[in-house]
Amino acid sequence: MNRGRTLKEIRKNKGFSQLILSKGIISQSTYSKYEAGRIDIDVEKYIKLLNKLNISLEEFEYIHNERIYRKKKDIVQQFFFLNHNDIEKLTLLKVKTAEYLQIENDLEIKEIRLICEALIQLNQENFNEAKEIIKPIWERISKYDQWYLSDIRLINTVLFLFPTDIAIEFTQNVLKRLNKYNSFRDTDLLKSAFNINLSLLVIMSEDYSTALSIINDSLSQYKRKMNYHILALHFSRKAICHFHLGYNDSTIFLEKAFQLIGLYEDDEYLERIQSEFIKYTTIHDQELK
Repeated sequence: MNRGRTLKEIRKNKGFSQLILSKGIISQSTYSKYEAGRIDIDVEKYIKLLNKLNISLEEFEYIHNERIYRKKKDIVQQFFFLNHNDIEKLTLLKVKTAEYLQIENDLEIKEIRLICEALIQLNQENFNEAKEIIKPIWERISKYDQWYLSDIRLINTVLFLFPTDIAIEFTQNVLKRLNKYNSFRDTDLLKSAFNINLSLLVIMSEDYSTALSIINDSLSQYKRKMNYHILALHFSRKAICHFHLGYNDSTIFLEKAFQLIGLYEDDEYLERIQSEFIKYTTIHDQELK
């Protein structure tokens, strides 16, 4: 961990120059290299610098770890709420992960970076390249007897890169494994996210009856636990299924999705829902012509 960067932040907040802080402890040039993360210094000098800043070791460690955690949390949250079809935002997030990895060696952030790259390749219709990029993630997780929530969340984002039959089997396995986390607040939300991602895979394979069954089961079990993103996707994909199955109420469910997103004034997500509905219904129309 590069504590020099945290020390730099505290030093500036307290109004110390490098020269004043380092004087009598180490040379300014050595201290400058430490702040930049290029070298380490011995514990005795490190403690003297903290004492000069009137910061205890315990307080410094708290500030340092909270700072690192905050940056990681920001990346993780952005990743899981990101539109995976937005190449520009995927690229920006990939840059953020690279910057973070210069400071911290973190497996989850490394794998988020790989998934961002895979999604960029997928958006450029380089399907095989995308599968190769995520292969190390799957190889790591598949070796474990126990899957943890962080692993399950990552796999959920790339579920569509697996063949449909494998994805269905995998999802069923995951849902069973998630039962041991039933007391966790976000478990039902994660289950619904798996189901809605699986539904798109099945829609892509044009098995609309199975997709509708997955969506309806998910709504009946987890509707009250879903956030508006997930719930709107359930309604819009139900509309897609009803459209292809010849029901005359597909626009009703699509309108439900639009109204829900409208309450949160999320124009970007509304555009995503609209684009997806058009994509998976106009294909059908074009084939009929």
